[in-house]
Amino acid sequence: MEKIIVFGLGQDFECNKRSILQAFDVIACTDSFVVPKEEFWKGCYVPADAICNLDFEKILVCSRKYQDAIKVQLVKAGFPEDRIIYLDYLEKDIVSADFKEVIRDMELYRLAATDSRFVIAEDSLCLIADEKHKEAGTPCHHYFAQDIWGGNKIFRNAPERHYDIGSRLDGFIAHLLTFREVYYIDIRPLPYEIPGLHFVQGDATILSGMEDGSIESLSCLHAMEHFGLGRYGDKIDPDAYRKAAESMQRVLRKGGHLYIGVPIGPADRLLFNAHRIFSVQTVLSLFEGMALRDIAIVEPEGVAAKPIGGQDYQDIQEDSCGLFEFVKTAE
Repeated sequence: MEKIIVFGLGQDFECNKRSILQAFDVIACTDSFVVPKEEFWKGCYVPADAICNLDFEKILVCSRKYQDAIKVQLVKAGFPEDRIIYLDYLEKDIVSADFKEVIRDMELYRLAATDSRFVIAEDSLCLIADEKHKEAGTPCHHYFAQDIWGGNKIFRNAPERHYDIGSRLDGFIAHLLTFREVYYIDIRPLPYEIPGLHFVQGDATILSGMEDGSIESLSCLHAMEHFGLGRYGDKIDPDAYRKAAESMQRVLRKGGHLYIGVPIGPADRLLFNAHRIFSVQTVLSLFEGMALRDIAIVEPEGVAAKPIGGQDYQDIQEDSCGLFEFVKTAE
């Protein structure tokens, strides 16, 4: 078994302790906050001492909440990134236990096969063991409900032209392309020619080349929360989300519709460099010069957008998705 050090001694460690001990030779533990416990096998060390003084192969980061922060700490200390593993490493090992079922299915297929065109050949196997007992499908978190909400809005309103900033190409944009052309803006290059898609590489905080009051319909779903964090090659700008909101309002014409989708929660929060989480009131304040036509929420495990009223704004669950339709009422 691999010799490892466990980094993280909180709830995730307690929940996975048995699996960890079965899968690895744990030689020691470490944590940013060392609290001695009698069951710590061969010792509990501060991180720097563990890395420098022990003979081991990998560090298992045993904290889902802080795994990225721990990784940053380890990499800054010079620890090789390829020797850092996480709890999902355990889950991959568990999946492999189903492989014997695949072997059994191979034998059953061989016994039943009569069509010489489709026979099992040892040089053309592509064995998949982790889907046998899964559900029929998994709606992709917020995106599934969000894309239906936005697609229905734009289908019903039927603008002459619709523009989008940074929404998911293989999700929301693909939905729109089934019934209309889309003018698509993203800071990253798009090396494909896609029928019905008119691509412009541009910065949403500026929207250069787009005249004031020129757009009838504009969407930005699950994109604004990333602006200015550098994740997608954009420059670091803590105020980028606000600048983008101002640019969107600038280019919309009077009576134009704006569709916004962002992560929301009970309070504003930054999860660098993944995204921001907004409170409902913060989103409304960003577009206070516009009329709110509709607001809906997709709950953390939800598969449908649900309308909410003002009395519900303070009861938003963390990691929800907020969907907002605004209409520009003045030039």
